Amino acid sequence: MDTSTLLDKIEMYVKRLFLNYDTNNLLYHNLTHTQLVVLHVQELANHYRLSNHSTFIAVAAAWFHDTGQLTGDMSVHEERSVQFMEDYFSDKNIPVHTISDIAQIIMATKMPVAPATQLEKIICDADTWHLGTIDFYRLDSLVWDELELRLKIKIDNRTEKSLKFLEAHQFYTEYCIQKLSDGEITNIELIKSFLKN
Repeated sequence: MDTSTLLDKIEMYVKRLFLNYDTNNLLYHNLTHTQLVVLHVQELANHYRLSNHSTFIAVAAAWFHDTGQLTGDMSVHEERSVQFMEDYFSDKNIPVHTISDIAQIIMATKMPVAPATQLEKIICDADTWHLGTIDFYRLDSLVWDELELRLKIKIDNRTEKSLKFLEAHQFYTEYCIQKLSDGEITNIELIKSFLKN
């Protein structure tokens, strides 16, 4: 089976997962977020002219990276995402080292991130892309709303916490550094101005 056909099947499988589970409390970590991460990974893979094999690993990881949000505790969702991925591939004729490589890329998104390889840097940047865009405010609000829903607590000082997160964040690929850093700085300055007023 060629990798593009397999990626199409993975896409259908992950979309079905999001349909089959209760996603009412996934205000941010939903199918839309997953699809955006996949798009950004593909954009980066094209830019860096990744091989078909590397592109397959990165895109497969992007599809599965938040499936673990569908069940259980948020803090170990990456481990459950790996389990979903391994379960999916259990009856496919995929080399063990390829499955292991996909697992490694999924685990690279676990906070605090410390991506070492190019593919790890790509998925980390794709996962936090919105921090450098004008969509940041809307999506950041959804992140906090989702946290409150899932943890069943009220989170105070959301704006201060967002500022701290933004200031600590960095993009890792040269492509995203050039494309998104200015937007991230703008978002930091705007948050600071909100906090002054």
